[in-house]
Amino acid sequence: MTDRASATARAANPMWGGRFAGGPAEVMAEINPSIGFDKRFYAEDIAGSKAHCSMLVAQGILTRADGAAISAGLDRIETEIAEGRFVFKTAL
Repeated sequence: MTDRASATARAANPMWGGRFAGGPAEVMAEINPSIGFDKRFYAEDIAGSKAHCSMLVAQGILTRADGAAISAGLDRIETEIAEGRFVFKTAL
């Protein structure tokens, strides 16, 4: 892919990482978001992510420092949600 084509692909939809020229089909954008579930199960989702992070550290896939940073970030997100400051975005 040329530099110009790569830049065009990234500009089309940064969530796709430049692998595709456009985003998902409109119908997928309508039926795929799980934001309603994400809002209700945030505590369980974060707990699972923290457990996964701990496993990655234990297996030597992540460093202890990276694991601690990820865990702290998850704690921060959990606090923001609990305090009503976190903005859930369907686009993400």
